[in-house]
Formats: sequence, structure tokens, C-alpha cells
Amino acid sequence: MEFATTSENIEVQPDVKIHAVRTTPNDKARSAHEDALTLVFLHFWGGSTSTWSQVIPQLANSYRTLALDFRGWGRSTGPDDQNAYSIKHLADDVEAVISHYNLRRVVIVGHSMGAKVAQLVTGRNRVAGLRGLFLVAPAPPTPLILPNEMREQQLRAYDSPESAEFVARNVLSAGSLSDAVVDTVVIDMLKGNQWAKLAWPQYGMAEDIHDIAREITAPVYVIVSDSDSVETPERVKKQVLPNVGTASPALVVLPRSGHLMPLEDADGVASHITLFLTSLE
Repeated sequence: MEFATTSENIEVQPDVKIHAVRTTPNDKARSAHEDALTLVFLHFWGGSTSTWSQVIPQLANSYRTLALDFRGWGRSTGPDDQNAYSIKHLADDVEAVISHYNLRRVVIVGHSMGAKVAQLVTGRNRVAGLRGLFLVAPAPPTPLILPNEMREQQLRAYDSPESAEFVARNVLSAGSLSDAVVDTVVIDMLKGNQWAKLAWPQYGMAEDIHDIAREITAPVYVIVSDSDSVETPERVKKQVLPNVGTASPALVVLPRSGHLMPLEDADGVASHITLFLTSLE
């Protein structure tokens, strides 16, 4: 292994501690410079830092990385308040963690719900050193209002091991996940606290942040999968691309994986992150 890994629980407010996992290249020339680039990874609804477990090792020899568990997910804690898990709250936490580490050059990598959070962070432009935005199967910044029946299904999606496994195998993936990976995904889904589980289908999807996302000035790169039934390429083209800043973002459609691209096609995700970072140099 050519990089070091550390973890920390960061108190961003009295009832919120964010679990963060950092990697640093063992190459001192790469890691010691105070302006070294850090990739900040944000997971999907139901995920954790483990969502990126196959992507980060492919990048960590060359770049600093920082992966977070959103409040109420993974090893992070969150308040006993059903209204405290909005996209804005999650974005506030991300900004607090970036400030905690005094990161000076940052590229944010967001997946699904995490991509919506990433769009808000980037559009608010409170992170002085933000150099780019990489979106993986992104949820759009425009509001999504689900039909009542579908909304009720989502509210119950992570209630039991059986329902979570069904979602992982039949909704979020294209069938290429190993049993071991599915087991990890299910553990993450069940581990979320009740308010974190409910927030995305109850009100997070419906949050409208497109006016802020349109203020994005950093370069944007978007990847989707042709077999994703959650954030389809057509939806991303219509609802994400026109709303993520003034520059025309790059869009790449990868084959065969489903919505869980970081786990189903980690090689493809990592290679396109590398291409994006090379374009920023």
C-alpha cells in the first residue's frame, strides 16, 4: 500500500459528529505540500464511506482523499429531529469538515444524493479552494415529486434486511454486484438512523436548489450508466446538465452498470476521475 489511512469523528455541532476517512500518499513530495489537491467523496442515500471502497485505492497513491459519512449514516451521528437532514444541512456539514481540515484545493466527487449535496456546496461557493465538481449518477438540483405509492415504497425501502437487499439487487444495480458487496450495501442501508432514512424520500428529493447550482463556475464532469434505472442518462441530460453552471459540463455514458456505479464499475469511475483531474492541471 502506497498511502496512509486515518479516520476521525468531527463534531460540527453538539448533536452531529461526522465520520471522515482520509488517505494521504506516502510519497512525501505529493502529500506534504499544503496546497496538495484533496478529493472529497460524498455517498448516496443509504451509503457510507464504504461506497467508495473500490474507487479510492485507485486514486490514493496520487491524491489526498477525504470520504464522509453524512449525518445519520455510517458512523456519523445526527440530531433527533426529522427536519435536520435536508440537502442544506448535509452541505453545511461538508463545508464544516473541509474547513476543519483547512483544505486549500478541493475537487468534490458526489454520487446520487451526494451529487445533489455537491452541487449545492459548489454553487454556494463558500469553499475557497474548490477546483472542480465530479458527479456520478447525479440526482438533479430540480425538485422531484414522487407519486404517493412510489414515495411510500421508498420510505419503507430500508426497513428490513429483505427489503434493503431487494433494492440493492433489483433497483440500484444491474445485477453485477457480488454477494459480499451486496451484504455491505445492506448493512449501510440498515445502519442509517430513522430520520436520515426518511429525509430523502420525504423532502430531500423535492428540494429545489437549481438556482444555486446554476451559479457554479468550477469545471463540471458528469458520468452516468446506460443501465441506470434511477438516474437515467435522459433525465440527467434534461435536468442536470442545463443546471450546473454556465460552462458546458462533460457527460460520459458508461456501459452495463446500474445506479451503484462506484461499486459496479469502480475502474470506470476512477479512470474518469483521473481524466478530469488531468484536464484541470
